[in-house]
Amino acid sequence: MKIGFIPPELFSICTQTVTQSHRKKGFDNLAAKIKTDDNMAALTMIPEANAVSKTTNRYFTIRKWCFLGSLGVICFTFFIPWWSLFIVVVVFLADRVLASLEKDGWKFQAAVLLSLEMLSNDFLGWGKAYPQERSEALRILKDDPESPRTAWLDYYLPQRTDLDPSEVKIFAPAA
Repeated sequence: MKIGFIPPELFSICTQTVTQSHRKKGFDNLAAKIKTDDNMAALTMIPEANAVSKTTNRYFTIRKWCFLGSLGVICFTFFIPWWSLFIVVVVFLADRVLASLEKDGWKFQAAVLLSLEMLSNDFLGWGKAYPQERSEALRILKDDPESPRTAWLDYYLPQRTDLDPSEVKIFAPAA
């Protein structure tokens, strides 16, 4: 899948890294980490990421309304037939589906941000292999080429220097 100017191979590697990481440690504060002004500004500059961001926010809004609606149904159970509580079950199932889709959106956005940082930091030669893409990533992230930020690299690969060379090889661009 082509995401803006990000090389598909890099985006695929970042998506796998993000997915594996969240499978192990959950989603604790991922949404809050993404929703900073700098990150949102960067995501809006990539059309695909911007679309996913809007959709993810829409899922969250619908989930809030589902919650409020189910509370309303529960409150009115004294006035409506008991079997109408099945509406709450349907709303709960819809909420779970939307929550899953929302998490996929957060993972997608995290993979985009991780890809941008890998390019801007020339992580394992990605910047050298794709110099135009690196300059575009630096522009989008508003980074200094001499010392680009590493927030997402630190989050997903916190001990990069301690990684075994065979483990690092999977993150490098194909020669």
